[in-house]
Amino acid sequence: MSSETGNSDGSSPGKTCDEDLIAAYNRGVPGALDELVERYRRPLFSFLVRTTKCEAEAEEIFQNTWMRVITKAHGFRGDHFKSWLFTIGYNLVVDWSRREKKKVSMDAPLGTGENETTWRDRMKTPEPGPDRRAHSRDLGRAIELALAQLPAEQREVFTLRMEADMAFKDIAKMQRVSLNTALSRMHYALDKMRLLLKDHEPDRKD
Repeated sequence: MSSETGNSDGSSPGKTCDEDLIAAYNRGVPGALDELVERYRRPLFSFLVRTTKCEAEAEEIFQNTWMRVITKAHGFRGDHFKSWLFTIGYNLVVDWSRREKKKVSMDAPLGTGENETTWRDRMKTPEPGPDRRAHSRDLGRAIELALAQLPAEQREVFTLRMEADMAFKDIAKMQRVSLNTALSRMHYALDKMRLLLKDHEPDRKD
């Protein structure tokens, strides 16, 4: 199943592309779906956590997303599996938020206590040394608080681009807007993030 060149998912040569894996799954090849789940476990779950702000809900939506993939796999005829996968997850988040009468952006900040952490902090690979860990924790908290202040549409574009590395044309299709609108939302998100983080500096020890 290996594809040596030109993988449509942007994977490196020698790595089976997403579309070949979903085709293999449809043919009943053992392990094909497992490889896809592992490939997208971190980016998809990270996206779901950021948009629900609840690990339990994110885990449920993660599982439901893959259940949808399983039930709809035989109907997949596209060449962008990642976009299809994240669109399913995105739509399930929207359905969940409507049921809960909450915004997808979840404007409420995370904990305020000095010892509180964020999901970004918990998912980070620990940095060596206490000073580096403290700096990373503080920066991660500042970024989460800044993200929480973005409008829902801008937050979605920012997260899909930075966490899932999705192409802007796929993000635009997911949000049902033009490419220029998706690019503008990213531009505004970056500008607001820079403004919100401009005064953030790590603690200094003289």
